[in-house]
Amino acid sequence: MGGMDTNDYRTALISGEVRAWLARRQKTQAELADHLGIARSAITRRMKGDRLFSLPELMDVADWLEISLQDLLGPEILGTRKSPRSDLVTTGAREDEWALRGSNPRPMD
Repeated sequence: MGGMDTNDYRTALISGEVRAWLARRQKTQAELADHLGIARSAITRRMKGDRLFSLPELMDVADWLEISLQDLLGPEILGTRKSPRSDLVTTGAREDEWALRGSNPRPMD
């Protein structure tokens, strides 16, 4: 990642994926700006990684390109972080401590 912080790195990955999909679909940044109803300069900032795409924008881009959001983001972006829940559940606990002590194992009616 070099001197880039995590958010800058992710922003750069996302903008790179959008650029790649535009090229695959033979679409221009100007067409994307028109489709999203935003200024071309705003698309330029997003494509350079100076500004984040919002989630609704990414969903709209994927629909417009006729791909899934998963396809648009790609495996590198989607795999950059594992679920935080697994970290929270077991942090500082031994396996024998995971179960609630004194809980009733019978189902409730």
